[in-house]
Amino acid sequence: MTSYAQLPIAEPPQGTAKSSEHEQLKSAQSLPERRFFRSANALHTAISVAAGTVMTLFGYEQGVFGGIILGRDFLEYFDDPSPAMQGFLTSVYDLGCFGGAILALFVGERLGRKRMLIVFTVIMGVGILLQTASQNVTQMVWGRIIAGVGNGGNTATAPVWHVETSHQSAKGKAVVKEMAVNVLGFVLSNFVTLAFSGVMTEAQWRFPLGIQLVFVAMILAMVPTLPESPRWLLARGRDDEARQVLSLLNDQDAEDEYDQIRSSVKAEQAAQGSWSQLLRGGLATRRMLLGMLLQIAQQLSGINVLAYYLPVVLHRSVGLPQLTARIVAAANSVSFWLTTSASILFVDRLGRRPLLLGGAGLMAFAFLGVAIGVGVGLADPDSRGPGIAATVCIWLFFASFSLSGWISIPWLYPAEVNSLKFRTKGAALATACDWLFNYVVVQTTPPGIHHLRWGLYLVYAVLNAAFVPLVYYLVVETQGKSLEDTDRWFEQNRGWLVHRVNESSYASMATANGRGLRTLHIADDHEAMMRAFDDSADEGDGSLFEAGSPVSRRGSYPLAD
Repeated sequence: MTSYAQLPIAEPPQGTAKSSEHEQLKSAQSLPERRFFRSANALHTAISVAAGTVMTLFGYEQGVFGGIILGRDFLEYFDDPSPAMQGFLTSVYDLGCFGGAILALFVGERLGRKRMLIVFTVIMGVGILLQTASQNVTQMVWGRIIAGVGNGGNTATAPVWHVETSHQSAKGKAVVKEMAVNVLGFVLSNFVTLAFSGVMTEAQWRFPLGIQLVFVAMILAMVPTLPESPRWLLARGRDDEARQVLSLLNDQDAEDEYDQIRSSVKAEQAAQGSWSQLLRGGLATRRMLLGMLLQIAQQLSGINVLAYYLPVVLHRSVGLPQLTARIVAAANSVSFWLTTSASILFVDRLGRRPLLLGGAGLMAFAFLGVAIGVGVGLADPDSRGPGIAATVCIWLFFASFSLSGWISIPWLYPAEVNSLKFRTKGAALATACDWLFNYVVVQTTPPGIHHLRWGLYLVYAVLNAAFVPLVYYLVVETQGKSLEDTDRWFEQNRGWLVHRVNESSYASMATANGRGLRTLHIADDHEAMMRAFDDSADEGDGSLFEAGSPVSRRGSYPLAD
């Protein structure tokens, strides 16, 4: 495999006059990436497919284990693990993801986007192989941890690479793709586990785990043929290579884009802040904590009670037959994908606070309905009405979570609320909170279903209800504000309570580039979301990347210029 970063840069012969466009095309055609892809559009499509495959694999992993631990063959093979052990087998993956994200934080900028993806995909492949071939619980646990490390590194890299290689006008679309394909992976996992639920052999659970290697093979086959991020190359001082990559990514002259990115990178490198400055208190700490707060709230909303364990919830709590539970879970995943894809229409039109407030209220109502339905169903097992009501409320929760922006805003918000000099660190800490609380929720769900029964869902109803005053009193509106607007807002509003602030007086007056945007700020709100995935900034080389944008996933979903 040839890394673009290793290619020599050809020097033009001295004293020879050339046509710059002819030489640019000749240079581009001599590179491996141009040999595989005859046009810039084809290359952009290939990058979207490669990055999308990473996020699809992420979404698949989120849903697959909740489907296989319901199978009788899996439970018998591993000696009927207790609810606590089932929770640990599922959630230990998130601890691996946390470790992978932290590892990416320290090595990401040294390796670059492409090599990061290759290395962490190989790690994930090893973990998937170990899970598929597991002979005991210990091997399964190690397979889950190793796969999590690979996924944590990949999801910290792929969305950033995707946005950094996208046209300025297409960055918002790149984010939509990341978000949608992440949930699409969740859909696939539900249908695969449904298809193999009737198999009475080890293939019932080994195949749904092993088929992930198809995604691994696709990533490893595609990424080496694609270009490195021009932004990363510029941050490493490899300007000529960055210029050549931009010529690959554009059918027209890319010099203006090159100058813009180079200026942005230099400004970001000059604006770095230290960890001690971030953590010593004051406005920087407050802004960091707000980003972390929303990531924690996203997990404590209970999304992964249902996303990881929906077939289990429908079967063990709601009381649906196992096959019916799997069918309903698969149908719900399709609905979740559709509402997630549609959510982009609301996030940038209605503002962060109204969406989060309304969403939290609806999610509290939905979980209350689930709790009542499960409770009444347990008291009257012969009645079908409570189960139907609980199932409808589960659908309402997924729709509310996605359409209200709770799936995306917590990823977007750290990039919007932190100042330029602390954005990378603030986003990294927020992402770490997401993985840690993801682990807590996923670990405690099976024991909660077993011991608390309907009370588990009441806990999450109360938590979602508590998010309404939390958002109302503490969360600052960032929609429509440039970076400079947000800095000025915090300087003029140093108190934590924000519910009395007149937001209309802080509307942005910037008109640069005809888009109402200033230089050196979040290029658009979607790009800001992508930045939250960039856990991989290296503190040693001084290369901070501007907030570009989100997604991710389910939570999905993150950056760039």
